[in-house]
Amino acid sequence: MAFPFMRAFIALFIYRYFRLVVNLFSFWTFKPIPPPENPKLTAQDVTVILPTLEGCGDELVETIRTILDNHPYELLLVTIEANRKKAENMLSQMPASKSRIRLFTVTHPNKRRQMTRAIPEVRTAITVFADDDVSWPRTVLPWILAPFEKDERYGGVVTCQRLRRAVSPTFSQRIWGFLGALYLERRNFDCAATTHVDGGLPCMSGRTVAYKTHILQDEGFTYAFTNEEWWFGKYQLNADDDNFITRWMVSHGWETFMQYHPEAEVLTTLEDNPKFLKQCARWSRSNWRSNLTSFNACLSVRNQDPHEKGLLHWLRNLKRTGVLLASQRIGIDSWVDMDDTSVFGKVHNLHKKHQAPRLKPHANI
Repeated sequence: MAFPFMRAFIALFIYRYFRLVVNLFSFWTFKPIPPPENPKLTAQDVTVILPTLEGCGDELVETIRTILDNHPYELLLVTIEANRKKAENMLSQMPASKSRIRLFTVTHPNKRRQMTRAIPEVRTAITVFADDDVSWPRTVLPWILAPFEKDERYGGVVTCQRLRRAVSPTFSQRIWGFLGALYLERRNFDCAATTHVDGGLPCMSGRTVAYKTHILQDEGFTYAFTNEEWWFGKYQLNADDDNFITRWMVSHGWETFMQYHPEAEVLTTLEDNPKFLKQCARWSRSNWRSNLTSFNACLSVRNQDPHEKGLLHWLRNLKRTGVLLASQRIGIDSWVDMDDTSVFGKVHNLHKKHQAPRLKPHANI
């Protein structure tokens, strides 16, 4: 009995470190797409959607300030109805920005509903989603827009991320901050490497990500986005919005890209206390849900090259025998290396080049 398990362990070990070597080479040779000298798309072609729960706070004010410093066409702030007054009071203290911000609300806290509340209001070619705890550099929008200009097949572009350190941190905050920084840097490494290998991404992180507006305004997308179910239709899924959109890009033939460059780097915050472990648990649950969903989706692909057919046939056999779940249990890298478990999302990218975009191109792109 031990011999088959030893063979499985050796196979996983070889795969794990072969993948690391490939990713190291890919990361070192990765090159971002620079902004063109005479761009057709500018900041005025961008609308930023900013979902927030509290509707106010110093961190949110800083996020809004750095976004507006990039001069997008407008910013759509979406909070819950219970916090409308708080948001209005905050915006009233920013009179210079009043004409560039519109406020919307939804009845109950639900990020997907908040996003779809604002999407129909967008009047520009590009929509950017941002979290309410990020800080943008003044150079981020030209870098986000560059891939859209280079190739019309690009439907989504994501930025790299770095941790915003606490001011005068305690010793424990330094430890938690170090772990958070490791997570983000490892994620940057993994995403840049897989982007360079085959254009695949584990997830288009919602901290700051751009999409072509007409993709998001498609009625089919809106329905699927707000009615995604989990566990054989037993539960409606409200989390994992960025994972859903990533899968939608892949399944509808859109290319994605990560801009790994200092001028496309946004700062974000993570918990600098034991709550960080709860964040890790949420990320881990999200990875399991997304990976299993993406895995099932990739098995239905019909148009592959011969080597892709062989790989997917092997994966189907793994699924039938149950070895897949065992291998994930053995090889999971816990919360330090969570994105390594996103291999199935990357396998799903194998078929992208065989699919043409199904949606009508936007007139401005």
